[in-house]
Amino acid sequence: MAEPNPEELFDLGMLSYDKQDFSKARKYFEKACELKDGGGCFNLGRLYYYGEGVEKDFKKAFALFEKACDLNNGGGCFRLGVLYEYGQGVEKDLIKATYFYSKACKLGFQKTCEILKELK
Repeated sequence: MAEPNPEELFDLGMLSYDKQDFSKARKYFEKACELKDGGGCFNLGRLYYYGEGVEKDFKKAFALFEKACDLNNGGGCFRLGVLYEYGQGVEKDLIKATYFYSKACKLGFQKTCEILKELK
């Protein structure tokens, strides 16, 4: 049997997450992220951001959101914007927050387009 591809790993992670099995979700998201799946990196970052099944860690979340954003995941770029806007795990920087919100907006993450209007 073939190894699951990144999309399948992401889907398995979401199924586990929806069942509140954060430990299993983390394993699937880690594998998906290793295979350069932006959604896997983003959701793994969310586990660390919210402390779901792992200890809350903004620095780890930041690194994972950064990788997700580099892989053109709008959610990852959005979360980087949030971390910079509120200084969570990084020094507060509204210029960087605006940059990442803008990138997320361009990637179709609509929520950030509204946030950008409010920041200007």
